[in-house]
Amino acid sequence: MATAVYPGSFDPVTRGHLDIIKRAAKINDQLIVAVLINSAKNPLFTVEERVALLRECCKDIPNVTVESFDGLTVEFAKKRHASVMVRGLRAVTDFENEIQLAQTNHALMPGIETMFLATSIKWSYLSSTIVKEAARYGSNISKFVTPNVENAIHAKVEQLRAEGKMF
Repeated sequence: MATAVYPGSFDPVTRGHLDIIKRAAKINDQLIVAVLINSAKNPLFTVEERVALLRECCKDIPNVTVESFDGLTVEFAKKRHASVMVRGLRAVTDFENEIQLAQTNHALMPGIETMFLATSIKWSYLSSTIVKEAARYGSNISKFVTPNVENAIHAKVEQLRAEGKMF
C-alpha cells in the first residue's frame, strides 16, 4: 500500500467526493485530500473554507489528511512522497479528460500512478456544480452533502444575496 493524493477543487465537497475518499482510504496507507487553489475559477468557498469543510467531513477517517496546494498536482504529490493519484470517474464522459490528465502526469512524473475509482452508482449524477445550482434556487440539498456543508452553503448563499451578488 502507499500514500495517495486525491486532488480536486471540492467547491463544495459532496457525498460523491466522500464516497471516493472513504474507498481510497481503505486501499492506501495514507490519503491526502488536496484542495486545488485555482485562480482561473471563481469558487463559492475560499480555499480555507473548503479545507475546513473537508477536515470536518473526514475527521473520523484516521489515515486522511486535508491540505491545499497550488501548481501541478504531480509536483504536490512528489513533495508529499505519494506514489498514487486518485481520480473519481462518474461517467464515460469523465474518462476522456481523466485519461489525458493521467497520461500527462505519468509523462511528467513516471513514479506516480493514477488510480481510477468509479463513483458509486448512487452518486454518479452528482457534481459540485449541481449542488451549487440547486442551492442557488432554494432546493433541498441535504441528500447531496453533509450537514456541515449544507449549513455552510446556505450561509454563503444568504451572504451573497445580501451583498447583491449571485454565483
